[in-house]
Amino acid sequence: MLGNMLFVGLNTTDKEIIRKLIKDCHIGGITLYGRLYKNYDEMLNIINYIKKLSNEENYNILIGIDQEGYRVNRLPKDFLNIKSPYSMKDDLNNFKESASIVGTILNSSGIHVNFAPVLDIKRFDDNHAIGDRAFGDNSQDIIKNTDAYIKELKKHNVIPVVKHFPGHGATTINTHHFLPVIFNTDKLIAEDILPFKHAIENNIDIIMVGHFLIKNYSLFKPASISKKIVNLLRDDLKYQNLIMTDDLIMGPLRLFNKAKLIKTAINSGVNIIMIKYSDTFFKDYENLIKYYNQNKINHDNINYSINLINNLKNKYNINNEPVKNTLDISKINDRITTLNNKAN
Repeated sequence: MLGNMLFVGLNTTDKEIIRKLIKDCHIGGITLYGRLYKNYDEMLNIINYIKKLSNEENYNILIGIDQEGYRVNRLPKDFLNIKSPYSMKDDLNNFKESASIVGTILNSSGIHVNFAPVLDIKRFDDNHAIGDRAFGDNSQDIIKNTDAYIKELKKHNVIPVVKHFPGHGATTINTHHFLPVIFNTDKLIAEDILPFKHAIENNIDIIMVGHFLIKNYSLFKPASISKKIVNLLRDDLKYQNLIMTDDLIMGPLRLFNKAKLIKTAINSGVNIIMIKYSDTFFKDYENLIKYYNQNKINHDNINYSINLINNLKNKYNINNEPVKNTLDISKINDRITTLNNKAN
């Protein structure tokens, strides 16, 4: 059950490592990175290998990808890159078409989860950690634009993950490198949280929490593993679906004991832990099992999380059926070209 709460970033094509992750640890999800494959066929080969191993273990694994487009593009080079979300902000149809293209590719490829869209407000220049990844300059535009994007992804049976709760637009610091402190919680609550609140009211399935220190909420513990942030979501915003961390290998968190970080996250009520594979992963996993056997991890929280995860898999009919290369990539690229020409 512990393994099923882990969404592991796969940064290697070593089949033995992939086998151990699935056969020995029963990890619940794998995130794909573009560096794993040179072309679409290679990507499908990796996906089918993952599905084969999971099927042998008699459970359905989730396969995810960060496919925002432009700066965050994880698809193979066979596909043209879609322009940034911010460049499409003047036409709602652009977002619908962008999500339709991405949804078509992912669904046809056996990828179930897209770690998108970004719900953060754009307050700084395009090169900021969020910048042109944002869907607008204010909460109302972001609500309108991401709502259209989310609905279109769901039409293609792709699970959207909204991020980075409670709002990366509230800080200039890049959480990939540092742990920022957000002091203006009044503005955070009044503006940044609104797109997440709207997504919750529209039954979003997964919310990713960012690595922030937040005054009055989690000043001494990253928001991603904070019980106060879980309580904010569960009690104040009435969110009942899955809460996941951003990658625990990011920024200064990479320096901390991973088993302890995961233990803290689970005990805080987080349901899915995102963590990129590293050389210490299997040792960290052993330590996590020790914490479990020593009753240092809340078993009720684990059971609750597994129930939510299984409900999600049933809702989206997640399975290990192998995938074939049935996409007409030239037609997909024609759609991308047309879309990019409409963007600013």
